[in-house]
Amino acid sequence: MKETNAALMRLPQRFRPLLAVLALLSLGGLAARAAEPPAGTNGIGISHHADELLRRTSDYLSQSPFFSVNAEVWQDAVMASGQRVQATRTVDLQVRRPNRLRAELRSTRRNRGIWYDGKTVSILDRNRGTYGTVAAPNNLDEMLDSSLLRFGIAIPLEDLIESNPYAEAKQKVSSGTDIGPTTVLGVPCEHLAFSQTNIDWQIWIEDGPRPVPRKIVIIYKDEEGSPQYTALLNNWDFETKLPEFVFKFEPPPGAAKVNVMELGPQNRNQQSKKEE
Repeated sequence: MKETNAALMRLPQRFRPLLAVLALLSLGGLAARAAEPPAGTNGIGISHHADELLRRTSDYLSQSPFFSVNAEVWQDAVMASGQRVQATRTVDLQVRRPNRLRAELRSTRRNRGIWYDGKTVSILDRNRGTYGTVAAPNNLDEMLDSSLLRFGIAIPLEDLIESNPYAEAKQKVSSGTDIGPTTVLGVPCEHLAFSQTNIDWQIWIEDGPRPVPRKIVIIYKDEEGSPQYTALLNNWDFETKLPEFVFKFEPPPGAAKVNVMELGPQNRNQQSKKEE
């Protein structure tokens, strides 16, 4: 914005209104807050307002004893021909702190369920009629890490599940801005954008007393073609209590149990690098 103002001052008076209009069009009407100076906290270039909103939504989620949410996820994929397309799936997530989780993942090709009861993680592949169970730590944060690093099991929407998403983000973020107000499926939100070494990500946070994420976009900068991940989050529920039976896994009749192989050291290192 400062550069635009300087350019305006260098032009003859009759051209300044035209350049101002063109600048607004090129910015797509982004709010001026997107260029506000960084907070300078801990050497991280994140704007004051973006930092405040990110902390607020993190606290709201981490301090909620339980919640449910539905997500529609879109992710870039490459076909055998090399053509890029978008694949989609739905996720139904239920969390009860400190150590319960249930997730359902559905797409045209997959139909899987995940149960975590504080002791084990169980995965059911309904299409194949198989399931597997592995031992797990007794809290959500450690379960998320253990499942991924030891067994390659990625829990969907894990950033919503962590006990302190704000702290995790601040460790990795190099810059962050508040782009301004907008709507997601008719819901008024504030649009934030952040950058890290390997990814750029955006989050749309609902306005008002319930600052929940309504949309998340991740761009993987270090992968060929910079593929994109988008999640639309709906039907947030912080009122319906989640009883114990929700998280108890019972194999369906006819399902075959399979062994879940633990990753070797090399694969673990690869998973760790993806998390950096």
